[in-house]
Amino acid sequence: MSAIEQNKKQSTNSFLLHPNIDEYIFISLVAASFIGELLMKTSLLVGFYYWLAITPFFFICSILSEKSKAIRTGRETAFMIRYELFYWGSAFAAVLLIITLWDFERIGPSEASIFIHIILAHTMFLSGIVLGLRFYLIGILLFLTAFFSITSQFSLSFSLDLVVIVFVIWAGLKVKTQFILPILKRETDFTKNKEGYPEKERRTS
Repeated sequence: MSAIEQNKKQSTNSFLLHPNIDEYIFISLVAASFIGELLMKTSLLVGFYYWLAITPFFFICSILSEKSKAIRTGRETAFMIRYELFYWGSAFAAVLLIITLWDFERIGPSEASIFIHIILAHTMFLSGIVLGLRFYLIGILLFLTAFFSITSQFSLSFSLDLVVIVFVIWAGLKVKTQFILPILKRETDFTKNKEGYPEKERRTS
């Protein structure tokens, strides 16, 4: 490995080992979701292009989150990349089909943006299986905001979005070890210890 490649790897590892990297990723995903909601409420066409463009960002955040945990704990989730490629590959295929529907004028930008929104919600929620609680929360946030956009007027929908976003941020940042359903969390979630993996992983395949 050349010196340049070594320095690049060290820089990447330093970034992923930042003590607040999980929180940064989580807040970035919440912010991206909130911006998408605002754009959909101001312009359905802009909202459609936004959800289309932001899809790779959600995928990259998923990979960075797991890489950070792997470096921190010394243990990687088996087949994680494969899982994520299946999840996001199928999501991308669904998005392409929605673009095709729109291109053939079978649906309008309003329906297209909502459909992509729901696909992202579903994919983020599924990512929680391998990535933990915060990705479940992002999926739930996207499902609820999509529901509000479909069923509510602008002012009510925006108010409900803010309530859900505040709750999701609070849950993602504060609720760390106490869960009614422990399967929604892995032992590695929220771990800051660099010296090794503390216990057996719940999900390894």
